[in-house]
Amino acid sequence: MTETKVIYKEASKETIENLIGNSSKTIEDLYKKVLEDLSLLKELNADVPQLLRLAVELRMNMRFILIDLMTSLRGSLNGAYTFEKCYHIKNLEGIRVEGYRLLLGYGEERERSVWTELGCELRQVYQRFERSKYAQVYEGVVALYDKVSTQLRTVMTTYEERKGRNITYHYDDDLYKVYKQLIKVKNKGEDEAMKCVIPWMDALLSIQVLCDTIEYVEALQGNVSSKATGFHYFQINVIKLDFYKRIVYEFSKNDQFKEILDKILKDIDSVDWTAKEKDKLGRLEDWLGKNASNQDKPKTIKDMKDLMNVYLLIEMSFADMSCVIRAFMNAGSDIEYPLTFRRLLVSKVSTLGHLVGYNDTEKDNALWTFIQNAVPADAEKLKTEASEIRMELERLLKQEDVKRRALYVHYLDRDTNDSNIFRILESIEGIDLLIEINAYPAFIKIMGRIRKFLRTLMGEFAIKVDKTTKASNIMMKAQIKRLRQLLKNPKCPAELRISFNKTLDQMEEIFKQYYA
Repeated sequence: MTETKVIYKEASKETIENLIGNSSKTIEDLYKKVLEDLSLLKELNADVPQLLRLAVELRMNMRFILIDLMTSLRGSLNGAYTFEKCYHIKNLEGIRVEGYRLLLGYGEERERSVWTELGCELRQVYQRFERSKYAQVYEGVVALYDKVSTQLRTVMTTYEERKGRNITYHYDDDLYKVYKQLIKVKNKGEDEAMKCVIPWMDALLSIQVLCDTIEYVEALQGNVSSKATGFHYFQINVIKLDFYKRIVYEFSKNDQFKEILDKILKDIDSVDWTAKEKDKLGRLEDWLGKNASNQDKPKTIKDMKDLMNVYLLIEMSFADMSCVIRAFMNAGSDIEYPLTFRRLLVSKVSTLGHLVGYNDTEKDNALWTFIQNAVPADAEKLKTEASEIRMELERLLKQEDVKRRALYVHYLDRDTNDSNIFRILESIEGIDLLIEINAYPAFIKIMGRIRKFLRTLMGEFAIKVDKTTKASNIMMKAQIKRLRQLLKNPKCPAELRISFNKTLDQMEEIFKQYYA
């Protein structure tokens, strides 16, 4: 995971640059089409056939999904580092899952999906016109619908992909799962992701053909003008857009800022090491739980595992945000700026939510609660600092609109079964970039403070007993020796034995530094 070479090698640099450039133009054109659909929906009166209304709404949703897909696709193509490419590939998978849920639904959702509703309405209209001059026309439209339905079934996302989507957008209390997903994406490579994305994009374009056909047939009957023009719900404000571009320009001039982003994404040894240590500690804790007596289950093992878990959250959160910022700086069309920036807000709120919980019910099982419980009873200074950090984290989370984070990662409102696309567009249009950017220094500062705190706490674990007495020296050595004896048990997996013995070696080295 530490190498920085790109995954995708088959395409030449010139080909990739052309793809990146062309995709920006396509995204811009699609956004104009989304605005046209919004305008058309506004202009349709109550007497307009439901079939037409459904077709226009479906087409608007499809176009937005395509824009989101292509924005993440550009991020992947522009990416210079393995982690960066993997981040955007994970988002591509998440978009596919959300897009399928919005258009067709999963399980019981399918019966209420917009695609099913469109099909039912289309067949009813066909029956009404069965003996009219439009019978053959509607028969052809029904046949086209059935053909696209077959195509959509071939691109249905898997259960594993849906689980991956949840980890991508929400993280997980067990950050090793997030890391494993990253490794899984890396091992698959960019080619594998494209094999899924391209057929999905083809299916979306087939939906557009169907919706265009329905609109044309309805226009023939005088139910709608051939093309609505004029009023648009949204248009990225000229002043706001200029501010976006100025921010990018200032960031681009700042070599130190670019070096920081590059370092985070290039040097991810800390992510690899932390993830592996966390997994190792977790497996040792599980094994001791099954094979050792209570006196041989040191609380330090669990505390270290919890510490590594939080440290991994911080490292991955920083890396994810670095990917978003780089994509923001490489935006090639107006709509890409707010669409990309929204992912920065999602990552920040998700990180805060996992640390302290979104509400009182979640606080007891929040990650920072475990850290506070792990602080030794006699470490008063650390206890005070842990409480101060919690208060600051809770303050920052209260400033965030948690519902906005949920909106940004759900195309479908599962309570009402309505599309969220309109609300997403409305929300990203309202993003105040100045306010958002001014809020980030406090977030970055507290994340840095947590990093430092965790390192101090790790040192405290290594010398948990009184540093000044020989008794503590003997006690720590005895505990390490006892763990080594337990690891010799034939039931202990060989890989775990070898791996954790190395960790004990490191602990002894740290311990010697304090007792030499």
